[in-house]
Amino acid sequence: MSDRKEFRDLATPEAAREAIESLDLSPTPETVSLADARGRVLAERVDAAIDVPGFDRASMDGYAVRARETFGADEADPAELDLVGAVHAGAAPDVTVEPGTCAEISTGAVMPDGADAVVMVERTDELGSGGDGVDDDGPSRIAVRTSVAPGDHVMTAGTDIAAGARALGPGTRLTPREIGLLSALGVDEVPVEGRPRVGIVSTGDELVRPGEALNPDRGEIYDVNSTTIAAGVEEAGGEPVLYPHAGDDYDEMERLLRRAADECDLVLSSGSTSASAVDVIYRVIEARGELLLHGVAVKPGKPMLIGRLDRGGSDGGDGDEGVGEDAARNDASVGESAYVGLPGYPVSALTIFRTFVAPAIRDAAGQPEPATATVEGRMGVSERYSEGRLRLMPVGLLDLDDDAPPLVYPVDKGSGATTSLVEADGVVAPDP
Repeated sequence: MSDRKEFRDLATPEAAREAIESLDLSPTPETVSLADARGRVLAERVDAAIDVPGFDRASMDGYAVRARETFGADEADPAELDLVGAVHAGAAPDVTVEPGTCAEISTGAVMPDGADAVVMVERTDELGSGGDGVDDDGPSRIAVRTSVAPGDHVMTAGTDIAAGARALGPGTRLTPREIGLLSALGVDEVPVEGRPRVGIVSTGDELVRPGEALNPDRGEIYDVNSTTIAAGVEEAGGEPVLYPHAGDDYDEMERLLRRAADECDLVLSSGSTSASAVDVIYRVIEARGELLLHGVAVKPGKPMLIGRLDRGGSDGGDGDEGVGEDAARNDASVGESAYVGLPGYPVSALTIFRTFVAPAIRDAAGQPEPATATVEGRMGVSERYSEGRLRLMPVGLLDLDDDAPPLVYPVDKGSGATTSLVEADGVVAPDP
């Protein structure tokens, strides 16, 4: 009698989502340098430790003055003030603005004692000691052709943010704007949500890593899923870890899956999930963990697995791409790792990953859902479908010249055709 497994009772897509939501993918928060913080999500509130700016500073080039000395000044009757020196950005003032005087000042410079406003340089004229020309040693008096109020063109200490104020809250995604604020506060490292570590194991004796020679006579093909799913994991905010190819050997599958479980928050395998007699990965899960679900009413991607793998007992081994020095950061002696088995065909694997797995990774990493749009169009061809499964059909869109809705046409060439997803503009999901 054949030991081929048959799919009889397929779980609904909703049940698959619930099963994945029951898995614990939560990584431990970590601290990263500000240089590595772009795109990460704050794990804790950050308060300002200092005033920004930390001093009263000039907002433009001009002259620091006592505002009351300029009251009534205009183009016809400017106020003349003695120039007592200059203050430049990055230097402590060495002058005091007494009544009847002013000081040249640069944008960003500390306001000197006595001054409470800045007159922009465009509204002034330089005068010599005689009042009608500039001396060889430079101007000694300044004619101010406008009046200013106290605080004009001055950013007082703490105006941007005051010490003790809330700067950023937990859950904030760090973009260049937030990194700029943290830089202004002198922060050089920040607490962020951890990135789920996702181990990726491909199975199948026919697979060859890209860059190696193929033997078509043996039916060999390149391993598409490892690099494709790794890119998807990274895009969703996770940290992909590629493990060596497992082939179809039960013992090697078990060894790699147990090792990945010890080292990762989530283990993804591709291939060996269907009902074929050689597709036995579900037996590893049943023996070394808990199989929650096998088979989902969706096309493509019916032979999907969801479960948990017990940690502990792996023998380690030589690393592969992506396995770094911190590969064993998880406690390998206790607990469980989440597990999802993806189909072997590339279109099926990526469709199942994007539909069910990527949202869970984004949620664990604190990342937002990507922006999407729903477009109404007109099918260019008739499609008959009556298999009782949710169909996720890749389609292209063709905009017409008139005001008619876009033409929608299927680009599905089968679960093994990688061009189906490259040529697709979206997915149509007809009800079963």
